[in-house]
Amino acid sequence: MRSHFPPLNAVKTFEVAARKLSFSKAADELCVTQGAVSKQIQTLEKHLEVSLFKRTATGLELTEEGRQYLPAIAEAMNLIQGATSLLQQQRHQRTLNISLSPSFSNLWLIPRLAMLQSAHPDIHLAVASSDETVRFTEGTIDAAIRCLPLSPNYENSTLLVAEQLLPIIHPSRLAAQPIEQPEDLLHHPLLLHITRPQIWTAFLNNVLGNEHRGQAPHYSTGFEHFYMSYEAIRQGQGIGLLPHFMVERELAEGELVNPLGIRYTSGYGFYLQIPAFNAQSSRIYQFKQWLEEQLRAA
Repeated sequence: MRSHFPPLNAVKTFEVAARKLSFSKAADELCVTQGAVSKQIQTLEKHLEVSLFKRTATGLELTEEGRQYLPAIAEAMNLIQGATSLLQQQRHQRTLNISLSPSFSNLWLIPRLAMLQSAHPDIHLAVASSDETVRFTEGTIDAAIRCLPLSPNYENSTLLVAEQLLPIIHPSRLAAQPIEQPEDLLHHPLLLHITRPQIWTAFLNNVLGNEHRGQAPHYSTGFEHFYMSYEAIRQGQGIGLLPHFMVERELAEGELVNPLGIRYTSGYGFYLQIPAFNAQSSRIYQFKQWLEEQLRAA
């Protein structure tokens, strides 16, 4: 068998014909004649010095060599098509690679992607989720959003919104056990936030002061992320503390309830972090402006 590279047109024709098990259907997909398909297959078979197809009473079949050859060729064609598509997308789109806190992504950004695309149709996002400390390397992440304790000293960071936590409950649970005063919050299971376990204690001390000392809160399931607490609240499993700007629509439409209108300033905020090597990027600037406009009224 010859060792040099096979003719690519013939290889592509083989992949389609083997997938269709029909020269005529392969010709339709490739927009060539059936004779052209047959000629390309003959060229490849001559190069490989094996037969790839055989005709039977029921139609076209692959030979043993053809069945052996097809999987690797199909995978190679997919890799070529994928690499080509990615290159074309990167050439024609202004892709931003951003790393977001999972709850910011799930509860806030994803529902607003259509608004971003309408305002900036030439900006496309590639979104990864993480709460880990960002280590920027040029060519990997263009920007990140993280929830951090409020501070003016973070390098290359802009505060987008200071976090206010709301005690959120599903209307069906509230109807079954009304909340008419702050102490009534303690009649419901409180959903913990396991990465910030102090927030319920701080919230209750702020809202109730010493009034809850005689009644121990009933803490329920703990969740790592706000979006997980959000789903548990929607299932009526208890009261959870959620950032105000992540539940604006649900509160406005009555899908969820902040029964007493309480807002607790947590001392945390969501920061946009931009590495120095992207500081002058016009697309980062446009994305930053859009974020600030959307969050300004929160």
